[in-house]
Amino acid sequence: MSPATGLLVLTRPAASIVASLPRVLSAASKQVGRTLYVHLDPLAQTKIPDTTRPLTLYSHIVSSVYARSPSLCRGLEVRVLLAGFKGPVPHPPKTQRPIDVLILEGVTGEARVEVEGRYRGCLTSGGDVVVIEECEGDVETSEGSGGVSLPSPLPTDKVYPSVVVGGTFDRPHAGHLVFLSTALMRCGDKLTCGVADGPLLKKKTLTELIKPIEERMVGVVELVGELDPTIDCRVYAIEEPLGPTRWEPDMDMIVVSEETKRGVEAINKVRKENDLRLLEGHIVPLVEDEIRESSEEEAKVSSSSMRMRLLGTVLQEPLPNPSIPSRPYVIGLTGGSATGKSSVAKRIAKLGAAVIDCDKVGHEAYLPGTACHEALVKAFGVDIVGEDGHINRPALAAKVFGDEKARTSLNEIVWPEIQRLVEKKVSQLASEGVKVVVLDAAVLLEAGWERRCHQVWVCIVKREEAVRRIVERDGKTPEEAERRLDSQMSTTERIERANVVFCTQWSGEYTQKQVERAWATLSARLVEAGSGSEKSVDNAVSGGGDEGGTISPPPKSRV
Repeated sequence: MSPATGLLVLTRPAASIVASLPRVLSAASKQVGRTLYVHLDPLAQTKIPDTTRPLTLYSHIVSSVYARSPSLCRGLEVRVLLAGFKGPVPHPPKTQRPIDVLILEGVTGEARVEVEGRYRGCLTSGGDVVVIEECEGDVETSEGSGGVSLPSPLPTDKVYPSVVVGGTFDRPHAGHLVFLSTALMRCGDKLTCGVADGPLLKKKTLTELIKPIEERMVGVVELVGELDPTIDCRVYAIEEPLGPTRWEPDMDMIVVSEETKRGVEAINKVRKENDLRLLEGHIVPLVEDEIRESSEEEAKVSSSSMRMRLLGTVLQEPLPNPSIPSRPYVIGLTGGSATGKSSVAKRIAKLGAAVIDCDKVGHEAYLPGTACHEALVKAFGVDIVGEDGHINRPALAAKVFGDEKARTSLNEIVWPEIQRLVEKKVSQLASEGVKVVVLDAAVLLEAGWERRCHQVWVCIVKREEAVRRIVERDGKTPEEAERRLDSQMSTTERIERANVVFCTQWSGEYTQKQVERAWATLSARLVEAGSGSEKSVDNAVSGGGDEGGTISPPPKSRV
Protein backbone atom coordinates (compact mmCIF):
# COMPACT_ATOMS: atom_id res chain seq x y z
CA MET A 1 0.00 0.00 0.00
CA SER A 2 1.31 3.46 -0.93
CA PRO A 3 1.99 6.03 1.80
CA ALA A 4 -0.98 8.34 2.32
CA THR A 5 0.67 11.73 1.84
CA GLY A 6 3.67 12.90 -0.14
CA LEU A 7 5.54 16.16 -0.71
CA LEU A 8 6.86 16.73 -4.24
CA VAL A 9 9.71 19.25 -4.32
CA LEU A 10 10.31 21.00 -7.65
CA THR A 11 13.98 21.92 -8.07
CA ARG A 12 14.61 22.28 -11.80
CA PRO A 13 14.76 25.83 -13.23
CA ALA A 14 11.31 27.36 -12.88
CA ALA A 15 11.08 28.22 -16.59
CA SER A 16 11.39 24.53 -17.53
CA ILE A 17 9.08 23.02 -14.89
CA VAL A 18 5.90 23.02 -16.96
CA ALA A 19 7.52 20.98 -19.76
CA SER A 20 8.34 18.15 -17.32
CA LEU A 21 5.06 18.21 -15.36
CA PRO A 22 3.29 15.30 -17.13
CA ARG A 23 6.14 12.91 -16.36
CA VAL A 24 6.83 14.25 -12.88
CA LEU A 25 3.21 14.32 -11.68
CA SER A 26 2.54 10.87 -13.09
CA ALA A 27 5.62 9.43 -11.35
CA ALA A 28 4.87 11.22 -8.06
CA SER A 29 1.26 10.02 -8.02
CA LYS A 30 2.48 6.42 -7.90
CA GLN A 31 4.17 7.09 -4.57
CA VAL A 32 1.12 8.25 -2.55
CA GLY A 33 -2.44 7.15 -1.92
CA ARG A 34 -4.33 10.24 -0.75
CA THR A 35 -2.66 13.67 -0.85
CA LEU A 36 0.20 15.09 -2.92
CA TYR A 37 1.63 18.43 -1.82
CA VAL A 38 3.75 20.34 -4.35
CA HIS A 39 6.40 22.86 -3.29
CA LEU A 40 8.83 25.07 -5.21
CA ASP A 41 12.37 24.82 -3.86
CA PRO A 42 14.63 27.92 -3.73
CA LEU A 43 16.91 26.21 -6.28
CA ALA A 44 14.18 26.65 -8.88
CA GLN A 45 13.87 30.34 -8.09
CA THR A 46 17.48 31.16 -8.85
CA LYS A 47 17.29 30.65 -12.61
CA ILE A 48 14.39 32.79 -13.76
CA PRO A 49 15.08 34.52 -17.11
CA ASP A 50 15.37 38.28 -16.91
CA THR A 51 12.67 38.56 -19.58
CA THR A 52 10.10 36.70 -17.45
CA ARG A 53 7.99 38.31 -14.74
CA PRO A 54 8.17 35.90 -11.75
CA LEU A 55 4.48 36.14 -10.80
CA THR A 56 3.44 35.40 -14.38
CA LEU A 57 5.69 32.34 -14.46
CA TYR A 58 4.67 31.06 -11.03
CA SER A 59 0.97 31.45 -11.83
CA HIS A 60 1.52 29.46 -15.01
CA ILE A 61 3.25 26.67 -13.09
CA VAL A 62 0.55 26.46 -10.41
CA SER A 63 -2.27 26.53 -12.97
CA SER A 64 -0.51 23.85 -15.04
CA VAL A 65 -0.13 21.57 -12.00
CA TYR A 66 -3.83 21.78 -11.20
CA ALA A 67 -4.95 21.51 -14.83
CA ARG A 68 -2.94 18.30 -15.38
CA SER A 69 -3.41 16.64 -11.99
CA PRO A 70 -7.01 15.31 -12.50
CA SER A 71 -5.84 13.05 -15.33
CA LEU A 72 -2.28 12.37 -14.11
CA CYS A 73 -2.99 12.01 -10.38
CA ARG A 74 -6.44 10.36 -10.44
CA GLY A 75 -8.00 9.94 -7.04
CA LEU A 76 -5.47 12.15 -5.27
CA GLU A 77 -5.91 15.52 -3.61
CA VAL A 78 -3.22 17.74 -5.10
CA ARG A 79 -2.30 20.93 -3.24
CA VAL A 80 0.37 23.43 -4.31
CA LEU A 81 1.90 25.10 -1.25
CA LEU A 82 2.16 28.74 -2.25
CA ALA A 83 4.80 29.60 0.34
CA GLY A 84 7.42 28.51 -2.20
CA PHE A 85 5.94 30.76 -4.86
CA LYS A 86 5.51 33.93 -2.82
CA GLY A 87 7.50 35.34 0.07
CA PRO A 88 9.99 33.50 2.26
CA VAL A 89 10.10 29.72 2.04
CA PRO A 90 9.51 28.02 5.42
CA HIS A 91 11.82 25.09 6.18
CA PRO A 92 10.32 22.67 6.40
CA PRO A 93 7.08 23.88 4.78
CA LYS A 94 3.95 23.60 6.90
CA THR A 95 1.32 21.09 5.82
CA GLN A 96 -2.01 20.15 7.37
CA ARG A 97 -1.21 16.46 7.06
CA PRO A 98 1.99 14.67 8.05
CA ILE A 99 4.30 13.80 5.17
CA ASP A 100 4.95 10.07 4.68
CA VAL A 101 7.20 10.33 1.63
CA LEU A 102 9.45 13.12 0.30
CA ILE A 103 9.62 13.11 -3.50
CA LEU A 104 12.54 14.86 -5.22
CA GLU A 105 12.94 15.30 -8.96
CA GLY A 106 15.75 16.41 -11.21
CA VAL A 107 18.34 16.68 -8.45
CA THR A 108 21.48 14.55 -7.86
CA GLY A 109 24.81 14.56 -6.04
CA GLU A 110 25.54 17.37 -3.62
CA ALA A 111 22.40 19.22 -4.69
CA ARG A 112 20.29 16.26 -3.63
CA VAL A 113 22.00 16.11 -0.24
CA GLU A 114 21.34 19.82 0.23
CA VAL A 115 17.67 19.65 -0.81
CA GLU A 116 17.02 16.49 1.19
CA GLY A 117 18.52 18.10 4.25
CA ARG A 118 16.25 21.09 3.81
CA TYR A 119 13.06 19.04 3.66
CA ARG A 120 13.76 15.94 5.72
CA GLY A 121 12.42 17.71 8.79
CA CYS A 122 8.88 17.59 7.38
CA LEU A 123 8.89 13.78 7.16
CA THR A 124 7.12 11.62 9.69
CA SER A 125 9.20 9.20 11.69
CA GLY A 126 10.20 6.40 9.34
CA GLY A 127 9.22 8.43 6.28
CA ASP A 128 11.00 7.68 3.02
CA VAL A 129 12.75 9.74 0.34
CA VAL A 130 12.11 8.93 -3.34
CA VAL A 131 13.96 10.47 -6.27
CA ILE A 132 12.34 10.75 -9.69
CA GLU A 133 15.13 10.34 -12.18
CA GLU A 134 15.60 12.80 -15.01
CA CYS A 135 14.72 11.86 -18.58
CA GLU A 136 16.88 12.51 -21.61
CA GLY A 137 14.33 14.94 -23.00
CA ASP A 138 14.09 17.10 -19.87
CA VAL A 139 15.13 20.71 -20.35
CA GLU A 140 17.41 22.21 -17.71
CA THR A 141 18.34 25.47 -19.36
CA SER A 142 17.82 28.74 -17.53
CA GLU A 143 17.11 30.44 -20.82
CA GLY A 144 13.60 30.53 -22.28
CA SER A 145 10.78 28.39 -21.00
CA GLY A 146 11.80 24.86 -21.89
CA GLY A 147 9.77 24.84 -25.06
CA VAL A 148 6.58 25.88 -23.26
CA SER A 149 5.04 29.19 -24.23
CA LEU A 150 4.28 31.41 -21.26
CA PRO A 151 1.25 33.70 -21.11
CA SER A 152 1.91 37.38 -21.62
CA PRO A 153 2.32 39.37 -18.39
CA LEU A 154 -0.80 41.25 -17.28
CA PRO A 155 -1.05 44.56 -15.41
CA THR A 156 -2.59 42.58 -12.54
CA ASP A 157 0.48 40.32 -12.20
CA LYS A 158 1.42 42.04 -8.97
CA VAL A 159 0.53 41.87 -5.29
CA TYR A 160 -2.45 43.79 -3.88
CA PRO A 161 -3.20 44.34 -0.18
CA SER A 162 -6.81 43.13 -0.45
CA VAL A 163 -8.29 40.71 -3.00
CA VAL A 164 -11.88 39.46 -3.42
CA VAL A 165 -13.32 36.34 -5.09
CA GLY A 166 -16.74 34.72 -5.30
CA GLY A 167 -18.19 31.35 -6.24
CA THR A 168 -20.20 28.31 -5.17
CA PHE A 169 -17.12 26.49 -3.80
CA ASP A 170 -19.06 23.26 -3.51
CA ARG A 171 -16.37 20.57 -3.60
CA PRO A 172 -12.74 21.58 -4.23
CA HIS A 173 -11.65 20.75 -7.77
CA ALA A 174 -8.92 21.88 -10.16
CA GLY A 175 -10.91 24.93 -11.26
CA HIS A 176 -11.38 26.10 -7.66
CA LEU A 177 -7.71 25.53 -6.89
CA VAL A 178 -6.52 27.51 -9.91
CA PHE A 179 -9.00 30.26 -9.06
CA LEU A 180 -8.07 30.55 -5.38
CA SER A 181 -4.34 30.14 -6.00
CA THR A 182 -4.43 32.90 -8.62
CA ALA A 183 -6.06 35.19 -6.06
CA LEU A 184 -3.74 34.19 -3.22
CA MET A 185 -0.60 34.75 -5.28
CA ARG A 186 -1.73 38.33 -5.85
CA CYS A 187 -2.90 38.86 -2.29
CA GLY A 188 -0.63 40.47 0.27
CA ASP A 189 -2.86 40.56 3.33
CA LYS A 190 -6.65 39.95 3.12
CA LEU A 191 -8.72 37.66 0.91
CA THR A 192 -12.50 38.13 0.91
CA CYS A 193 -14.55 35.17 -0.38
CA GLY A 194 -18.22 35.38 -1.23
CA VAL A 195 -19.87 31.92 -1.16
CA ALA A 196 -23.05 31.70 -3.24
CA ASP A 197 -26.28 30.51 -1.62
CA GLY A 198 -30.05 30.78 -1.90
CA PRO A 199 -31.27 32.30 -5.20
CA LEU A 200 -27.77 32.12 -6.72
CA LEU A 201 -27.98 28.32 -6.67
CA LYS A 202 -31.37 27.92 -8.37
CA LYS A 203 -29.99 27.34 -11.86
CA LYS A 204 -27.14 25.08 -10.78
CA THR A 205 -27.07 21.45 -11.86
CA LEU A 206 -28.09 19.01 -9.11
CA THR A 207 -28.61 21.74 -6.54
CA GLU A 208 -29.84 19.10 -4.07
CA LEU A 209 -26.32 17.66 -3.92
CA ILE A 210 -24.63 21.00 -3.17
CA LYS A 211 -23.15 20.97 0.32
CA PRO A 212 -24.76 23.19 2.99
CA ILE A 213 -23.54 26.80 3.04
CA GLU A 214 -21.91 26.42 6.46
CA GLU A 215 -19.88 23.45 5.28
CA ARG A 216 -18.78 25.25 2.12
CA MET A 217 -17.72 28.35 4.03
CA VAL A 218 -15.63 26.32 6.45
CA GLY A 219 -14.16 24.46 3.49
CA VAL A 220 -12.98 27.70 1.87
CA VAL A 221 -11.28 28.86 5.07
CA GLU A 222 -9.56 25.49 5.50
CA LEU A 223 -8.45 25.37 1.87
CA VAL A 224 -7.01 28.89 1.95
CA GLY A 225 -5.25 28.03 5.20
CA GLU A 226 -3.71 24.99 3.55
CA LEU A 227 -2.55 26.83 0.43
CA ASP A 228 -1.30 30.01 2.12
CA PRO A 229 -1.62 30.28 5.92
CA THR A 230 -0.21 33.84 5.90
CA ILE A 231 -3.42 35.29 4.43
CA ASP A 232 -6.35 36.60 6.47
CA CYS A 233 -9.38 34.91 4.87
CA ARG A 234 -12.83 36.37 5.43
CA VAL A 235 -15.85 34.44 4.13
CA TYR A 236 -19.39 35.68 3.52
CA ALA A 237 -22.54 33.87 2.42
CA ILE A 238 -24.04 35.84 -0.48
CA GLU A 239 -27.50 35.60 -2.05
CA GLU A 240 -26.99 38.25 -4.74
CA PRO A 241 -24.06 38.59 -7.17
CA LEU A 242 -22.28 41.63 -5.73
CA GLY A 243 -22.01 40.47 -2.12
CA PRO A 244 -19.59 42.50 0.04
CA THR A 245 -18.16 44.31 -3.01
CA ARG A 246 -21.28 46.46 -2.81
CA TRP A 247 -20.27 47.97 0.55
CA GLU A 248 -16.76 46.89 1.61
CA PRO A 249 -14.30 49.81 1.04
CA ASP A 250 -11.11 47.87 1.76
CA MET A 251 -10.78 46.02 -1.56
CA ASP A 252 -8.23 46.48 -4.33
CA MET A 253 -8.58 43.67 -6.87
CA ILE A 254 -11.15 41.04 -7.83
CA VAL A 255 -10.39 37.70 -9.46
CA VAL A 256 -13.07 36.43 -11.85
CA SER A 257 -13.40 33.62 -14.37
CA GLU A 258 -13.94 34.08 -18.09
CA GLU A 259 -17.63 33.35 -17.50
CA THR A 260 -18.08 36.13 -14.94
CA LYS A 261 -15.72 38.80 -16.28
CA ARG A 262 -18.62 41.12 -17.13
CA GLY A 263 -19.32 41.25 -13.42
CA VAL A 264 -16.29 43.49 -12.84
CA GLU A 265 -17.92 46.31 -14.78
CA ALA A 266 -21.21 45.88 -12.89
CA ILE A 267 -19.41 45.84 -9.54
CA ASN A 268 -17.39 48.96 -10.31
CA LYS A 269 -20.52 50.77 -11.45
CA VAL A 270 -22.11 50.18 -8.04
CA ARG A 271 -18.88 50.99 -6.18
CA LYS A 272 -18.60 54.27 -8.05
CA GLU A 273 -22.19 55.14 -7.10
CA ASN A 274 -21.33 54.34 -3.48
CA ASP A 275 -18.13 56.38 -3.64
CA LEU A 276 -15.89 53.32 -3.13
CA ARG A 277 -12.50 52.56 -4.67
CA LEU A 278 -12.83 50.81 -8.04
CA LEU A 279 -11.44 47.30 -8.31
CA GLU A 280 -8.82 45.99 -10.69
CA GLY A 281 -10.08 42.85 -12.42
CA HIS A 282 -7.99 39.73 -13.08
CA ILE A 283 -9.53 37.11 -15.38
CA VAL A 284 -8.70 33.42 -14.86
CA PRO A 285 -9.02 31.19 -17.94
CA LEU A 286 -11.32 28.17 -17.61
CA VAL A 287 -9.59 24.85 -16.96
CA GLU A 288 -10.32 22.18 -19.54
CA ASP A 289 -11.71 18.96 -18.06
CA GLU A 290 -9.25 16.25 -19.10
CA ILE A 291 -11.31 13.47 -17.52
CA ARG A 292 -14.69 14.43 -18.95
CA GLU A 293 -16.77 11.24 -18.96
CA SER A 294 -19.66 12.22 -21.21
CA SER A 295 -20.97 14.93 -23.51
CA GLU A 296 -23.58 15.65 -20.81
CA GLU A 297 -20.79 16.98 -18.59
CA GLU A 298 -19.25 20.40 -19.11
CA ALA A 299 -16.08 20.83 -21.17
CA LYS A 300 -14.54 22.87 -18.34
CA VAL A 301 -13.72 21.58 -14.88
CA SER A 302 -16.81 22.46 -12.86
CA SER A 303 -18.72 21.68 -9.69
CA SER A 304 -21.69 20.65 -11.84
CA SER A 305 -19.67 17.87 -13.46
CA MET A 306 -18.26 16.86 -10.07
CA ARG A 307 -21.80 16.47 -8.72
CA MET A 308 -22.86 14.53 -11.80
CA ARG A 309 -20.01 12.10 -11.10
CA LEU A 310 -21.39 11.52 -7.62
CA LEU A 311 -24.44 9.87 -9.16
CA GLY A 312 -24.30 6.13 -8.70
CA THR A 313 -21.64 6.40 -5.98
CA VAL A 314 -22.09 5.81 -2.26
CA LEU A 315 -22.86 9.24 -0.76
CA GLN A 316 -23.14 7.88 2.77
CA GLU A 317 -22.10 4.47 3.95
CA PRO A 318 -24.96 2.11 4.87
CA LEU A 319 -25.25 1.34 8.55
CA PRO A 320 -25.29 -2.29 9.72
CA ASN A 321 -28.85 -3.59 9.97
CA PRO A 322 -28.88 -6.58 12.33
CA SER A 323 -32.68 -6.76 12.20
CA ILE A 324 -32.64 -8.39 8.75
CA PRO A 325 -30.68 -11.32 7.28
CA SER A 326 -27.46 -10.51 5.44
CA ARG A 327 -28.74 -12.44 2.41
CA PRO A 328 -30.37 -11.58 0.21
CA TYR A 329 -28.93 -8.09 0.14
CA VAL A 330 -31.97 -5.81 -0.12
CA ILE A 331 -31.87 -2.47 -1.93
CA GLY A 332 -34.77 -0.08 -1.42
CA LEU A 333 -35.25 1.93 -4.63
CA THR A 334 -37.48 5.00 -4.40
CA GLY A 335 -38.13 8.44 -5.85
CA GLY A 336 -40.82 10.99 -6.50
CA SER A 337 -43.25 11.03 -9.43
CA ALA A 338 -41.64 10.95 -12.90
CA THR A 339 -38.09 10.53 -11.61
CA GLY A 340 -37.45 7.44 -13.74
CA LYS A 341 -37.50 4.97 -10.85
CA SER A 342 -39.06 2.17 -12.89
CA SER A 343 -36.53 2.69 -15.67
CA VAL A 344 -33.67 2.41 -13.20
CA ALA A 345 -35.25 -0.73 -11.69
CA LYS A 346 -35.33 -2.37 -15.13
CA ARG A 347 -31.67 -1.51 -15.70
CA ILE A 348 -30.71 -3.03 -12.34
CA ALA A 349 -32.74 -6.14 -13.16
CA LYS A 350 -30.83 -6.60 -16.41
CA LEU A 351 -27.58 -6.50 -14.44
CA GLY A 352 -28.77 -9.41 -12.30
CA ALA A 353 -30.96 -8.32 -9.39
CA ALA A 354 -34.43 -9.66 -8.65
CA VAL A 355 -36.84 -6.71 -8.56
CA ILE A 356 -40.05 -6.63 -6.52
CA ASP A 357 -42.54 -4.02 -7.77
CA CYS A 358 -44.20 -2.93 -4.52
CA ASP A 359 -46.97 -1.09 -6.35
CA LYS A 360 -48.07 -4.36 -7.95
CA VAL A 361 -47.76 -6.10 -4.60
CA GLY A 362 -50.14 -3.42 -3.33
CA HIS A 363 -52.74 -4.64 -5.82
CA GLU A 364 -52.47 -8.09 -4.24
CA ALA A 365 -53.18 -6.59 -0.82
CA TYR A 366 -56.49 -5.21 -2.09
CA LEU A 367 -57.79 -8.54 -3.43
CA PRO A 368 -61.16 -9.87 -2.17
CA GLY A 369 -60.89 -12.35 0.66
CA THR A 370 -57.83 -10.76 2.21
CA ALA A 371 -57.71 -9.24 5.68
CA CYS A 372 -56.70 -5.95 4.10
CA HIS A 373 -59.79 -5.94 1.84
CA GLU A 374 -62.02 -6.57 4.83
CA ALA A 375 -60.37 -3.82 6.87
CA LEU A 376 -60.75 -1.31 4.03
CA VAL A 377 -64.45 -2.01 3.63
CA LYS A 378 -64.94 -1.69 7.39
CA ALA A 379 -63.05 1.63 7.51
CA PHE A 380 -64.39 3.31 4.36
CA GLY A 381 -67.75 1.65 3.62
CA VAL A 382 -69.17 -0.89 1.18
CA ASP A 383 -69.49 1.76 -1.52
CA ILE A 384 -65.77 1.39 -2.26
CA VAL A 385 -66.44 -2.17 -3.51
CA GLY A 386 -67.23 -2.60 -7.21
CA GLU A 387 -69.69 -5.03 -8.77
CA ASP A 388 -66.89 -7.57 -9.25
CA GLY A 389 -66.12 -7.53 -5.52
CA HIS A 390 -62.82 -5.74 -5.97
CA ILE A 391 -61.94 -2.45 -4.31
CA ASN A 392 -62.86 0.45 -6.59
CA ARG A 393 -59.62 2.35 -6.18
CA PRO A 394 -60.86 5.64 -7.72
CA ALA A 395 -63.78 5.57 -5.26
CA LEU A 396 -61.39 4.92 -2.39
CA ALA A 397 -59.07 7.66 -3.59
CA ALA A 398 -61.97 10.13 -3.61
CA LYS A 399 -62.65 9.32 0.05
CA VAL A 400 -59.11 10.13 1.19
CA PHE A 401 -58.38 13.04 -1.15
CA GLY A 402 -57.72 16.16 0.90
CA ASP A 403 -58.44 14.32 4.16
CA GLU A 404 -55.19 13.72 6.00
CA LYS A 405 -56.84 11.66 8.72
CA ALA A 406 -58.47 9.34 6.15
CA ARG A 407 -55.19 9.06 4.23
CA THR A 408 -53.40 8.07 7.43
CA SER A 409 -56.02 5.42 8.16
CA LEU A 410 -55.66 4.02 4.65
CA ASN A 411 -51.90 3.81 4.96
CA GLU A 412 -52.11 2.17 8.39
CA ILE A 413 -54.24 -0.60 6.86
CA VAL A 414 -52.44 -1.11 3.54
CA TRP A 415 -48.74 -0.48 4.22
CA PRO A 416 -48.23 -3.25 6.83
CA GLU A 417 -49.95 -5.77 4.53
CA ILE A 418 -47.78 -4.78 1.58
CA GLN A 419 -44.70 -5.10 3.78
CA ARG A 420 -45.81 -8.57 4.86
CA LEU A 421 -46.30 -9.68 1.26
CA VAL A 422 -42.97 -8.16 0.19
CA GLU A 423 -41.09 -9.91 3.00
CA LYS A 424 -42.74 -13.17 1.98
CA LYS A 425 -41.48 -12.70 -1.58
CA VAL A 426 -37.98 -11.77 -0.34
CA SER A 427 -37.87 -14.98 1.71
CA GLN A 428 -38.98 -16.96 -1.33
CA LEU A 429 -36.21 -15.45 -3.44
CA ALA A 430 -33.67 -16.13 -0.69
CA SER A 431 -34.66 -19.81 -0.67
CA GLU A 432 -34.02 -19.87 -4.42
CA GLY A 433 -30.47 -18.58 -3.92
CA VAL A 434 -30.96 -14.97 -5.03
CA LYS A 435 -28.27 -12.71 -3.60
CA VAL A 436 -29.62 -9.20 -4.35
CA VAL A 437 -33.26 -8.03 -4.25
CA VAL A 438 -34.45 -4.55 -5.19
CA LEU A 439 -37.70 -3.19 -3.73
CA ASP A 440 -39.13 -0.75 -6.27
CA ALA A 441 -41.28 1.34 -3.93
CA ALA A 442 -42.50 4.91 -4.35
CA VAL A 443 -43.43 5.18 -0.65
CA LEU A 444 -40.43 3.27 0.70
CA LEU A 445 -39.37 6.03 3.09
CA GLU A 446 -42.85 7.24 4.00
CA ALA A 447 -43.88 3.68 4.94
CA GLY A 448 -40.67 3.01 6.87
CA TRP A 449 -39.78 0.03 4.69
CA GLU A 450 -36.16 1.18 4.52
CA ARG A 451 -35.77 -0.50 7.91
CA ARG A 452 -36.03 -3.80 6.03
CA CYS A 453 -33.34 -2.78 3.52
CA HIS A 454 -29.55 -2.77 3.59
CA GLN A 455 -29.34 0.34 1.40
CA VAL A 456 -31.62 3.06 0.03
CA TRP A 457 -31.18 4.15 -3.60
CA VAL A 458 -33.04 7.31 -4.69
CA CYS A 459 -33.95 8.61 -8.16
CA ILE A 460 -34.27 12.36 -8.78
CA VAL A 461 -34.81 14.85 -11.60
CA LYS A 462 -35.14 18.62 -11.43
CA ARG A 463 -38.66 19.78 -10.63
CA GLU A 464 -39.27 21.36 -14.06
CA GLU A 465 -38.46 18.05 -15.76
CA ALA A 466 -40.75 16.12 -13.40
CA VAL A 467 -43.61 18.50 -14.19
CA ARG A 468 -42.99 18.14 -17.92
CA ARG A 469 -42.99 14.35 -17.70
CA ILE A 470 -46.19 14.20 -15.62
CA VAL A 471 -48.00 16.51 -18.06
CA GLU A 472 -46.80 14.49 -21.06
CA ARG A 473 -47.25 11.02 -19.53
CA ASP A 474 -50.40 11.41 -17.45
CA GLY A 475 -52.24 14.15 -19.31
CA LYS A 476 -52.22 16.45 -16.28
CA THR A 477 -52.06 20.22 -16.34
CA PRO A 478 -48.86 21.85 -15.07
CA GLU A 479 -50.77 23.02 -12.00
CA GLU A 480 -51.98 19.49 -11.26
CA ALA A 481 -48.44 18.17 -11.69
CA GLU A 482 -47.13 20.81 -9.28
CA ARG A 483 -49.74 19.84 -6.68
CA ARG A 484 -48.82 16.17 -7.01
CA LEU A 485 -45.16 16.93 -6.40
CA ASP A 486 -46.00 19.22 -3.47
CA SER A 487 -47.90 16.37 -1.80
CA GLN A 488 -44.84 14.11 -1.83
CA MET A 489 -41.70 13.91 0.24
CA SER A 490 -39.17 16.51 -0.97
CA THR A 491 -36.14 15.56 -3.00
CA THR A 492 -33.89 16.99 -0.29
CA GLU A 493 -35.48 14.73 2.35
CA ARG A 494 -35.01 11.69 0.14
CA ILE A 495 -31.36 12.49 -0.54
CA GLU A 496 -30.67 12.96 3.17
CA ARG A 497 -31.72 9.33 3.69
CA ALA A 498 -30.12 7.92 0.55
CA ASN A 499 -26.98 5.86 0.23
CA VAL A 500 -26.90 6.19 -3.56
CA VAL A 501 -28.58 8.76 -5.84
CA PHE A 502 -29.42 8.50 -9.55
CA CYS A 503 -30.60 11.26 -11.87
CA THR A 504 -32.41 10.36 -15.10
CA GLN A 505 -32.25 13.96 -16.35
CA TRP A 506 -30.01 13.18 -19.29
CA SER A 507 -29.63 10.43 -21.89
CA GLY A 508 -30.36 6.78 -21.23
CA GLU A 509 -26.66 6.05 -21.72
CA TYR A 510 -25.77 8.40 -18.89
CA THR A 511 -28.35 6.80 -16.62
CA GLN A 512 -26.91 3.40 -17.51
CA LYS A 513 -23.42 4.56 -16.49
CA GLN A 514 -24.78 5.60 -13.10
CA VAL A 515 -26.49 2.25 -12.57
CA GLU A 516 -23.40 0.31 -13.64
CA ARG A 517 -21.26 2.38 -11.28
CA ALA A 518 -23.56 1.57 -8.35
CA TRP A 519 -23.70 -2.09 -9.33
CA ALA A 520 -19.90 -2.35 -9.51
CA THR A 521 -19.57 -0.81 -6.04
CA LEU A 522 -22.18 -3.20 -4.67
CA SER A 523 -20.39 -6.10 -6.33
CA ALA A 524 -17.13 -5.17 -4.63
CA ARG A 525 -18.91 -4.72 -1.30
CA LEU A 526 -20.45 -8.19 -1.40
CA VAL A 527 -17.20 -9.84 -2.42
CA GLU A 528 -15.36 -8.02 0.38
CA ALA A 529 -18.06 -9.07 2.84
CA GLY A 530 -17.08 -12.65 2.20
CA SER A 531 -19.00 -14.16 -0.67
CA GLY A 532 -16.65 -17.12 -0.81
CA SER A 533 -15.49 -18.12 -4.25
CA GLU A 534 -17.94 -15.85 -6.03
CA LYS A 535 -16.03 -13.40 -8.17
CA SER A 536 -18.65 -10.66 -8.44
CA VAL A 537 -22.34 -9.93 -8.22
CA ASP A 538 -22.56 -10.60 -11.93
CA ASN A 539 -21.98 -14.30 -11.35
CA ALA A 540 -23.14 -14.45 -7.74
CA VAL A 541 -26.58 -12.92 -8.22
CA SER A 542 -29.33 -14.77 -9.96
CA GLY A 543 -31.75 -12.32 -11.49
CA GLY A 544 -33.63 -11.59 -14.64
CA GLY A 545 -35.22 -8.73 -16.49
CA ASP A 546 -38.89 -9.68 -16.74
CA GLU A 547 -40.36 -6.20 -16.84
CA GLY A 548 -43.99 -7.26 -16.72
CA GLY A 549 -44.23 -9.26 -13.50
CA THR A 550 -44.31 -8.36 -9.84
CA ILE A 551 -40.91 -9.96 -9.44
CA SER A 552 -38.20 -10.05 -12.05
CA PRO A 553 -37.47 -13.76 -11.51
CA PRO A 554 -33.98 -15.25 -11.49
CA PRO A 555 -33.06 -17.73 -14.20
CA LYS A 556 -33.16 -21.41 -13.32
CA SER A 557 -29.47 -22.01 -13.95
CA ARG A 558 -27.18 -20.94 -11.13
CA VAL A 559 -23.50 -20.31 -10.71
